[in-house]
Amino acid sequence: MFVDRVVLQDLADVGEDGPRSLAASVRQLVDVTAGRSMFARIERAEATWRHGLQDEPPPTLPILALSVLAASEMSRDGAIASNNYYIPLAKAMLPDGSYVEITALRAALRDQGAFTAVAEMWARLDRWLDENGGKFGVSTIREHPELTRIGYPLSQTLVRKSDRAALTRFFDRLNLGSEGIPSPASLISMLRVWTSIRSQGLSERFIVSLSEASVEDYIRTLVHQLAVAWDGKIITAEGLRRLDLRLVVDIDRSAAWWVIPAVPDVAEDLLEGHSDGEEFTALLTTDPYSSMFEVDGLPPVSSTALTAGLVARGNYCVAEFQPSKLLVLADNADAGGWMSVDALQPYEEHVHLVASESVPVVERVLKDAADGGWQRMNQSIVDGIFPGYAIFYGVTFSDQASLEKAMAALPVTVAANLRVGANIRPRLVNGLPILRGIGRNIYFPGGEPDLALPLGAEPRKSDVSIDGTTGSLLASIFPFPFSRIGPWAEGTHVVRADGEELTFVVARGGADDRNSTGIGSLSWSDDRLRELPLPQSICGALCSDRERERHAVLARRGATENWLILPSGQLHEMSEPALPVGFDGISFPMFEVNHPKATWVAQKRRDRWSVIRVRMQEPNFRGLSARDSEIWRELCQVVIADDPIWKMYQTAWGRFDGR
Repeated sequence: MFVDRVVLQDLADVGEDGPRSLAASVRQLVDVTAGRSMFARIERAEATWRHGLQDEPPPTLPILALSVLAASEMSRDGAIASNNYYIPLAKAMLPDGSYVEITALRAALRDQGAFTAVAEMWARLDRWLDENGGKFGVSTIREHPELTRIGYPLSQTLVRKSDRAALTRFFDRLNLGSEGIPSPASLISMLRVWTSIRSQGLSERFIVSLSEASVEDYIRTLVHQLAVAWDGKIITAEGLRRLDLRLVVDIDRSAAWWVIPAVPDVAEDLLEGHSDGEEFTALLTTDPYSSMFEVDGLPPVSSTALTAGLVARGNYCVAEFQPSKLLVLADNADAGGWMSVDALQPYEEHVHLVASESVPVVERVLKDAADGGWQRMNQSIVDGIFPGYAIFYGVTFSDQASLEKAMAALPVTVAANLRVGANIRPRLVNGLPILRGIGRNIYFPGGEPDLALPLGAEPRKSDVSIDGTTGSLLASIFPFPFSRIGPWAEGTHVVRADGEELTFVVARGGADDRNSTGIGSLSWSDDRLRELPLPQSICGALCSDRERERHAVLARRGATENWLILPSGQLHEMSEPALPVGFDGISFPMFEVNHPKATWVAQKRRDRWSVIRVRMQEPNFRGLSARDSEIWRELCQVVIADDPIWKMYQTAWGRFDGR
């Protein structure tokens, strides 16, 4: 229940003084001249409430809010002590009181013990919130071991509404939903690391509290409780669901667009924003065939948006793109290209989009630290879609020391939004798991898992016990591979690290001798999906030595219309193939298009068209039907594509239509 002068003024009517209005309401229930008994009237009202249904908050909230206002005044300069709380409280209760009145009220509150009644009101509110199981909100009311009375209102000033919103981004970064919640001490340690470079949207008062000894226990407990109660949603300070607006680049076709990864609790919204001085409205809906939202109406990607950011706000959520001088992109099938990501993952290939002024330092880091094989895209091509930027592709980091060196070498202004994938608790990763229907910790001999250890603010070593043998390992973003210290005997192995106990089982795949058809017995051979002739432990693709020319592309399911475009400009309507049968629980959001003559696939969703190039062939328009011409008019009005071949087809249609 954070309250300060700004909050109260926002709640006040036009022309009303918020703090004075609250003080006047409180004085209707509190006799400031009655000394120790000044809160007797409101205590009687609270007693009546306690004997009732208690289906609404207690009548003491105005007094509690005023006590928080005093705590916010006290903590503005960072000085927190009981002797400088009661003067702000007396002034909050008597905003126009004289020096004598303020001094007398202060003495009654502190020396005569009147404030004890307020502390008890806080304790009863805390119990009521807990008894209702979160129906009216999660209690962050805490008693301070030393400031036993003023600790209650003080606890409400440390985490504001905007801080809670910013913390949801921190909780999301830690993958609390899938990896669990660390201890309070570990959580606050990682929070200090997260805010070491910039505030991340947290208030100045909260940042100060992270290193303030007098409230350290408070902050640690409050943040941990918020983590436990977090519902998995990222929100903004105004309570809107925060969505990520991601950049997607197709480096083969020199195209770029925006996507918004889907979240389970948002069905639809109408987003509005500004881009390059123009207003836009985008309809956001769910797409059952994709992990991305279907969004119609987002603006084209521009250099302005990349450097200044882009925000699209709706009634329920807000989608944001955070600008950066270095954008790291990872391949994403649902996005249809290389999508911007927050974390640089070791061993995975990435594309780097770099602002021109940062190219020298990034290129130097890649030469020193990245694996060989990366390249810089021809600048004339990049300038067609990203003026003022450079693109590096084929970027992979496979060496621990090199990646750490690279991250240290990048200036803060370049890599402010970039992090390296990390863990918050020990876990087993990678390896070659088998018999997944039986358990998730069974591995093939020689394919034992790796141990990933949590990282901290400073390099640290962790004592790790494997089957009773203890050694020391350096915590790193690179997991420790158990397979290198094998061979491991078949059976169960126990790993203990950082207070966690993990187990994995080594077993041979032949444990299941059933010869049943399933995904584990299928393989792709000679352009056909077929069952392997013999039971195998590991299945893969069988490819012929001769490379055959293929012109197959993947198109997304769910379009209202699908058309094949020929070099002649003629269009042939196409139906989506039926979903494969016998693959329960597996999603097939795409289907393959492999036509011997088609050069493009055109798909329509609502009033938006998109095109996918199948092969490169110059247009030669002739013999178009009325229906063909109608669709071409729509395509040329709606489709936004930077592909130079598509522009050739648009020009060819313009000439044909102008005859």
